[in-house]
Amino acid sequence: MEAAVIEVIRSGQIASGGHVEAFRRGFGELVGNPNVVTTNDMSSAIQIALHVSGIGAGDEVLTAAYSCMSSNAPIATSGARAAWVDVDPATGVMDARDFERAITPRTRAALLYHLAGYPGPVREIAEICRQRGIVLIEDCDNALLATIDGAQVGSFGDFAIHSFYPNRQINATEGGAMVCKSPEHVARAIRLRRYGIDLTRFRDALGEIDPNCDIAEIGWAATLNNLCSAAGASQLASVAARVARTRDVAQALSARLAQLPQLALVRPMPGATPSYWALLTRVGKRDQVMAALKARGVQCSKLHHRTDSYSGFGAAPRELPGTSAFLASVLALPCGWWLNDDDIDYLVLTLKSVLEEVGCDAPARQ
Repeated sequence: MEAAVIEVIRSGQIASGGHVEAFRRGFGELVGNPNVVTTNDMSSAIQIALHVSGIGAGDEVLTAAYSCMSSNAPIATSGARAAWVDVDPATGVMDARDFERAITPRTRAALLYHLAGYPGPVREIAEICRQRGIVLIEDCDNALLATIDGAQVGSFGDFAIHSFYPNRQINATEGGAMVCKSPEHVARAIRLRRYGIDLTRFRDALGEIDPNCDIAEIGWAATLNNLCSAAGASQLASVAARVARTRDVAQALSARLAQLPQLALVRPMPGATPSYWALLTRVGKRDQVMAALKARGVQCSKLHHRTDSYSGFGAAPRELPGTSAFLASVLALPCGWWLNDDDIDYLVLTLKSVLEEVGCDAPARQ
């Protein structure tokens, strides 16, 4: 990564250059779909996916409140309205039964978040969307190379969204991508990510803006530059090994944490193989446990705040008991590929000590 970035800086081709297309093509090979449009971040990718799907004012987009603003904010900025769907209180992934209950005549799209790399019930939800004519966007920002029954997440919906933020499986320092089921969306999305400009016709033989090239649909400033693309492309060959190592760490941690009665592991859905952006657990007195762990250098988290608490969404309130229950007890633990055996020992022993110190009971079984 360092060598790739230095090469681009020295070349002077920071905004555009050959790495943009190389990364786009290589990422398509990684996910098994060539219909990739890279963007400056994942929120822009979601915004464009909604736009090319015709989603706007008056439309509803089903989504989980237990998610990140980077995922849900584009619903509001597109002019649409978020419609909140509950999650399974034991797993934190979207509840397919509540998803169906939340559908109204104004529902036009759905955003399914694969929570922390744990695949959600995408087969079931994709079938509901197909029957109801709902556009399905899979939010795979933490879930690169996660699978359901051997099929990569992101391959079930109309669009898959990926992130290349520094803490993702591929760190391009910034960036995102939308992967389209239909190749027809690609050319339009490529124009929209650069103000609507058709770059194949925008400049004349002298390199000046061609006055005869119309811009019929105005878009955004959302291209991924050559520097970030080079950083991302440098990791394509290694990402599978890093995800595999992360899974090994998660399994090693899970085996040892299963011996702690005060803690419940969040189990993946049947047939699911997570990418494990974090190892999800549930615990009583979570905030006390979290504070004590952080004081000892363990970077744990409750992961998300409920986005339905923000008035800016203007969304109708909805009872989400599963979301409330999960958020009250979830504790996400580090399990990245960079952890060594000493780190794992420290995490387990520290957690055991903290649980005893805080006096936690076994978490409620959902």
